[in-house]
Amino acid sequence: MSVETAVLADGRRIPYLTDKRMEGGMKYVYFTQDRQSVVCFFKDQGAACDPNRRARLEAILNDYNPTTDRVTGPDFLELFCWPTGVIVQPHLGVMTPAYSSGYFFDDGRFKGKEKTGKWFSSPKLRSMLEPAQRGTWLSYIQLCILMARAVRKMHLTGLAHSDLSCNNVLIDPERGCCAVIDIDSLVVEGKFAPDVLGTPGYIAPEVVATQRLHPRDPNRKLPSKFTDLYALPVLIYEYLLKRHPLRGPKVNSTASAEEDDRLSMGEKALFIEHPTDRSNRPRTLKVQCDALGPSTGPGARLYLPGLFQRAFVDGLHKPSARPNANDWEIALCRTTDLLIPCGNPACEERWFVYVEGRPVKCSFCGWKQKQKIPVLEFHRAWRPGQFRSEGHCLVGWNQRPLNSWHVLSNVQPVEGVEKNTMAYIALHQGQWILVNKELDSLMSPSGSPVPRGQACPLRDGDELLLSRSDKGRLVSVKMIP
Repeated sequence: MSVETAVLADGRRIPYLTDKRMEGGMKYVYFTQDRQSVVCFFKDQGAACDPNRRARLEAILNDYNPTTDRVTGPDFLELFCWPTGVIVQPHLGVMTPAYSSGYFFDDGRFKGKEKTGKWFSSPKLRSMLEPAQRGTWLSYIQLCILMARAVRKMHLTGLAHSDLSCNNVLIDPERGCCAVIDIDSLVVEGKFAPDVLGTPGYIAPEVVATQRLHPRDPNRKLPSKFTDLYALPVLIYEYLLKRHPLRGPKVNSTASAEEDDRLSMGEKALFIEHPTDRSNRPRTLKVQCDALGPSTGPGARLYLPGLFQRAFVDGLHKPSARPNANDWEIALCRTTDLLIPCGNPACEERWFVYVEGRPVKCSFCGWKQKQKIPVLEFHRAWRPGQFRSEGHCLVGWNQRPLNSWHVLSNVQPVEGVEKNTMAYIALHQGQWILVNKELDSLMSPSGSPVPRGQACPLRDGDELLLSRSDKGRLVSVKMIP
């Protein structure tokens, strides 16, 4: 076993193994001797000599590093493969944590391969995996929440990824986890320009449409946080619906496949589910995005159908109209509140979304919900003793938890928030009930306090006050179907 030493900018000396070199697009990669980290040397040492390269790395490691935040930093350690050191000898490079074992297939025919997104969003590749490796629809929602959270944090820190794609976000659908990688080339807007344009399929239309212009042409569009806000919904759409939002049957050029792709992904890009222009719509769309949540009524803009409309119709050619990462995080979290477990044991997705006004059945396999289940509609106080609907609800199933962000209108399910179960819905002897676990002032429909450890029934038309706090929510009960 051959061992050499990398010297970091802070003086640390890191032994690394040279007998097993891995290779990425821009770097050579070696495990450190303890295999807890990897050292990555840039292939192009000419570019590595650029003083801006090291300055960028130092800025990313120190000034713009979200994992060092004392309050929320620990929540982001697993969401990023963030550099932990800048290597200055024998060549310029970075040291990063090794990927968690969960991001590699640990058995089967693909054992040892990285879990990049295409394994799970491409129907052809997905069919090669074992059922347990594919995850459930709930696990994709969970990892999409984490991905949106990571992008939100990058943007708040002043960074843009510039190459957000299925290759640079590792996912583990079995655990519902993800990790953003290739951090060393992040764009620091106004300070460090992008090194790459991105990965085909995830490059924003304005970048594709202007990529033939001279790099200094003022009309040339380069990666930024707005291009991240195109790539992010592309990934979300792919993971949830297993198809690309722009790749449809429409032909925009017969001159060559390359020219057709350039136009279809660039200046003539058209959403395959465009509400009025159906020229790029495939013949069959088994599950459309309007099955992923409410598309009309109060609060609809905060759910997935409305956000896909804003991203791929309103904002497709107008970057400033695209939803931000926080919008996606909120919509995805709200979607988890609408999920119903599918009762078909053969259903691969195992979960589906409740959409008011539609038959309560699985969008993926067609299984129908026959047993009545409770839906809790949330209302917030706008005056003492007076409540208004928030256009948001939670679907009940046995052991469904309610957390602090369900109870209080000023709490959001973000990093740093306690995830304790405050109460839970249960089916007891054929009756749906709400069990108080940690609520201090839960009030039954009759106005009586419900102590901790006690429960109250959930009946159609009931109203319960979850908390007497001025931010406490009232819920009204509706039984479906």
